[in-house]
Amino acid sequence: MAVINIFNPLPTLQASLMGRRNVSKVTAELQNASKEVSTGLRADIYGDLGQRAAITLSLRSRMDRTDAFVTSNKLLNNKLDVVSSAAGQAQQAAQDFLSLAVANVDSPGTTASTLQQQARAALQAVTNALNANYAGEYLFSGTATDKAALQEYTKTNPATGLSPKDVIDGIVAGGPTSAADAAAKLAQLDAVFSSTNTANPNQNFEATFYGGTPAQDASGNPNPRLSAQIAEGQTISYGIQANDPAVRDVLKGLTMIASTDVSKITDPAAYKAWMKSAVGALSSGTEGLTQAQAQLGSRQQLVQDTQTRQEDLKAVYNSRIAGYEAVDPYEAASRMSALQTQLNATYSATAQLSKLSLLNYL
Repeated sequence: MAVINIFNPLPTLQASLMGRRNVSKVTAELQNASKEVSTGLRADIYGDLGQRAAITLSLRSRMDRTDAFVTSNKLLNNKLDVVSSAAGQAQQAAQDFLSLAVANVDSPGTTASTLQQQARAALQAVTNALNANYAGEYLFSGTATDKAALQEYTKTNPATGLSPKDVIDGIVAGGPTSAADAAAKLAQLDAVFSSTNTANPNQNFEATFYGGTPAQDASGNPNPRLSAQIAEGQTISYGIQANDPAVRDVLKGLTMIASTDVSKITDPAAYKAWMKSAVGALSSGTEGLTQAQAQLGSRQQLVQDTQTRQEDLKAVYNSRIAGYEAVDPYEAASRMSALQTQLNATYSATAQLSKLSLLNYL
């Protein structure tokens, strides 16, 4: 006759282990529900979405690219603000001096003796403004952003062994003495500031005065300007270079008066020719800088408009992603409450099972 072991602990142990597994399962579900309540997102996004997860991955990729454009366009806008401000300072310095020079254009007036000193101050102000840099990059040097745009007027350029002042003084040599002398000197200055003086490279504007990207390459083709991609398939060129015609005209007009005391030009014809040329160059240069600022402003507006559209697009992407990945906060909170109740009940049942023993009834 078989003997039944009424003290076999296995049924009680199995019940205890099953209770523990239930506790572990409910605890994991409760942790997920708690995470969803706190974040507002599915605890296992890709597991819950299944094949639809590919849609959110694609949306997130597009949103990341859009966000990168928003960030870069903000930086570009800041950079263009600095360019605009610096160009405005240079234009204002030239305009202020032009107002003084115009009063003395036909003959020396009461302020003629101060023009040389005023021109030197304006020249320094223009040089300082156009040597502005942003985040370690020089803003008026074209693509050669590691180099200062303009050589200091009295400092020697290592490339040529001459300072801009040396070049101008070598031409002006105390000022014009006659109309013919003025015409000859003006022709030499035109050659310097137009960078066509190939006979003497040391008297070339881009060799001595300017330190950035040349206007043309070795083959005579225009060098590229600064550019930036502001959106998918949309790139813009921007900026003002210190070797642009407007800047050259401003520098030419200022150096013509900074290099000589025009009040000491004794020949009336020479004086008039010299001053008219200087004032004409300054007038053309300041007008050109104003136009360049207007063009820069239109580029800024384009960047700002593009950035606004991209920020709106980010919001759309974010809304669509939330539609897939977000959870109903009320549903998640209700589920969390139900799981807490279930876990409490499981703990209670497991504890009661662990206390059961046949010995208690013998």
